[in-house]
Amino acid sequence: MRAMNERPLTPRQWALHLGLFLLTCATTLFAGALSSGGPGLDFAAGGMFAAAIMSILLVHEMGHYLAARRHGVEASLPYFLPAPFPPVGTFGAIIRMRSGPRSRLALLDIGVAGPLAGLVPATLLCFIGLRLSPVVELADLPPGAMLEGNSVLYWVLKRLAQPDMGPTQDVLLHPLAWAGWLGLLVTSLNLLPAGQLDGGHVAYALFGPAAHQRLSRTVHVGVFALGMVGLACELMLSFDETAALAKLRGWMPWLTRGAGMLPWLVWTLLLRFVGRRHPATADDGARALPPARRRLGLATLALFILTFTPSLWSPLP
Repeated sequence: MRAMNERPLTPRQWALHLGLFLLTCATTLFAGALSSGGPGLDFAAGGMFAAAIMSILLVHEMGHYLAARRHGVEASLPYFLPAPFPPVGTFGAIIRMRSGPRSRLALLDIGVAGPLAGLVPATLLCFIGLRLSPVVELADLPPGAMLEGNSVLYWVLKRLAQPDMGPTQDVLLHPLAWAGWLGLLVTSLNLLPAGQLDGGHVAYALFGPAAHQRLSRTVHVGVFALGMVGLACELMLSFDETAALAKLRGWMPWLTRGAGMLPWLVWTLLLRFVGRRHPATADDGARALPPARRRLGLATLALFILTFTPSLWSPLP
């Protein structure tokens, strides 16, 4: 369906979209090659990582785009955002809605389409990558190795992929597993029920503007609290006396995992940009959503719980 008054892309706009896509392919290739764990640049590993993470991002954003088109909302093609440093090589991708959804039903469909679409390749690639990842003893990991965080869904995938892995073991992530883990994280971050994130769209469509604003404030405070816990743990680990006491008391695994919450302080700042407010739809005061759509929205918010990763990554205890 073509949106009303939709403007065709100019050659300059096509060049911008294609240029950002190709540049992000290059930065993710370099990031994957540099983060492969071996000596030098491994462009075979980098190519697998780049293809996987770009596929996840593309499917996620095209889910939004096609849902917007279906509801006659004018939306841009995805803008991919390159990052000139490892270990990810991208800040993700976004689309711009030049006209807001006219109904809560349209807002819900657009909000859920991206995370649900992107979750499919993220889950599949993560499982395949985990199957390809070698299992090693934690004690044999090289100095400076980092442990990725666990969400409920990721933990289940890891146990299914490596059922014989013991408590003193972990996996050295294959490039596909690393991309899949990032895909699950992107899904979770987008589903935060705040502001104009995907989860914010879903919460607004389900509960209305007043509840959305309260929920956004609560999420913002919660994210800040997680970041402060991470900062406190990081500070405790930075002092030899407290680190020695933690090791003596057996607290080191808790402190290292807690330090992995520090990146949430960055998200506290980012949530200021997506805001607590949300543009109104034309039928804010209309009757409730159809039951099937309401169940879909609630299931999507439940997906946030399954993919939420409190501690993103942490050093070996």
